[in-house]
Amino acid sequence: MKLLSPKFILLAEDDANVREISTLILEAEGHHVEGVANGSVALERLLRDMSFDLLFSDISMPGGIDGIQLARRSHGVFPALQIILASGHARGSFPDFPEGLRFLPKPYDRQSLLAAVSEAFQ
Repeated sequence: MKLLSPKFILLAEDDANVREISTLILEAEGHHVEGVANGSVALERLLRDMSFDLLFSDISMPGGIDGIQLARRSHGVFPALQIILASGHARGSFPDFPEGLRFLPKPYDRQSLLAAVSEAFQ
């Protein structure tokens, strides 16, 4: 896996343990990570700060905006933003999954998370 220059990552995940572990993995690789608990807060952060390189989001989250809606709204405002969506459900169970976005199945491990992030910037 090719090493990346540090990226600014917004991580939207409602499970605090998954959010914390994913943040630790990404930060250990030198990335700057801001974790939020739902899609609504993630969208507010993106609209306030346009310096994020990557949105990594769970699909099923409380708070009114799920990961797919967050991805669509984010991509509409920031077309260059890289986006990875994750879920414990198969990608095929989301008929409205946006074309061209990366999907990371849960549970994921350190290697698959880092590979997905690296692939997003190739």
